[in-house]
Amino acid sequence: MPGETPSEEPRRPINGRFPPVASTLGAIGGILGASRLGSASPASGGGNLLLDSIAAAVIGGTSLFGGRGLVYNALAGALVIGSIENGMDLLSAPSSVKYVIEGSILLIAVTIDTITRRRRARTGR
Repeated sequence: MPGETPSEEPRRPINGRFPPVASTLGAIGGILGASRLGSASPASGGGNLLLDSIAAAVIGGTSLFGGRGLVYNALAGALVIGSIENGMDLLSAPSSVKYVIEGSILLIAVTIDTITRRRRARTGR
């Protein structure tokens, strides 16, 4: 492609069958979540669910800049975040401390990702 640098890998377009499958699975997840809670509410899934999801993906090695990441690594990141949360629950840490620790871990993971991305760009990989 014009303007493409040799260090970039060619990107494949998203298959036309993927978006309907993803939306169907999202709908099934929403139905299961509503049935588990016994009601549907816009506040469902609040709290630190979004922070945990992003932290699990980033700790698992998914780049916030796009283009890289595996599902297995995100699952490993979810295990790490879950273990950290469980440990803080066992220590009876207040929720403010939990947010600070999880945010710090996320910040460290993003910093490492940024540094390695810049290093790869400099070396041409």
